[in-house]
Amino acid sequence: MPKAMQKTLLKLGIIGIGSLLLFNYPLLSLYRGTIGEWPVLYVFLFVLWLVVILIARRIAEPSTGVLYKPNADREAP
Repeated sequence: MPKAMQKTLLKLGIIGIGSLLLFNYPLLSLYRGTIGEWPVLYVFLFVLWLVVILIARRIAEPSTGVLYKPNADREAP
């Protein structure tokens, strides 16, 4: 297995273990109350879930820093 893939899998494993700890009962029991009409626990869960997904995506598919350019292969007239 290539070294880059091993590093990626290690990072994803750390994110997975960290998310298991964050979604564990003792920590989740701290969030009580409401934000408007929404329970704070639900807001916390969905925001944290989104953050974990975005971090995992960033690790799994690192960008090259180049945005998509649809006409990049065509020559300018």
